[in-house]
Amino acid sequence: MKKGPYLPKGDKEREGWLNSFATEFEALAPDLGFTAAEITEVTNFAAAYTYVLKTMNIFKSENHEWTAYKDLLADGDIGSHLGPFPGMPVMPVAPTVVPAGIFKCIAKIVQRVKNHPNYDESIGKNLGIIGAEKTIDYDNAKVPVTLRRNDSDGVALDFVKGSFDGVVVYAGSYAVNTIPPSTAPTIEDEPVMIWTEIGRAAISPFVDKRANITNKPETRNYKMRYHMKEVPIGKDSDTITVIANVGVDLVNKIK
Repeated sequence: MKKGPYLPKGDKEREGWLNSFATEFEALAPDLGFTAAEITEVTNFAAAYTYVLKTMNIFKSENHEWTAYKDLLADGDIGSHLGPFPGMPVMPVAPTVVPAGIFKCIAKIVQRVKNHPNYDESIGKNLGIIGAEKTIDYDNAKVPVTLRRNDSDGVALDFVKGSFDGVVVYAGSYAVNTIPPSTAPTIEDEPVMIWTEIGRAAISPFVDKRANITNKPETRNYKMRYHMKEVPIGKDSDTITVIANVGVDLVNKIK
């Protein structure tokens, strides 16, 4: 089963991950072919990232305090006591300066770790470099579809491929049911949408270049469905309805 990314997205989450990685790396790295200097570098990465985040939070807090003081100074009740100006913050001691792109460097280190003959899954778990398994609900997967453009060159539909092979694209048109209408209207008397597959796509967008049948705008209905190994799976997407002008000169031809 496919794995998700091991590196968290949020700053605070990354800080926790990086500090944990640096601690475990210090103990495991010698057996994985890393030098003392490389181990120190990773430790410095973690210290620098933590320092920057702490400093940012200090300045955010100070900005809030000074802004509140400024607001009272400018618009507070006349004669009210402001008190002393906010004090200057106590800054943490700066660690060793490190190069830019620390998480790109960490990614290369992780690849070296996984390529080493001594690497196994237990090491990966200790270092936190094995992402969580991706679980896909194949029965309920639904394609997100949006309209990118609609002009004389075609109707372009954006979709999110995700972990699937691609999408099946359907076009729908209404056909009136041929059952004779009864004395009281029933659902059988209503128009029925007939869906026809018009193509498949593995890369977004899908572009429908079929020219309009007439020289007038025509209504087109689209929906998509994921497929794996050519077999459609999941649920149909929401229907997108477009007034298409594909392949016609509407300015000159519409009467």
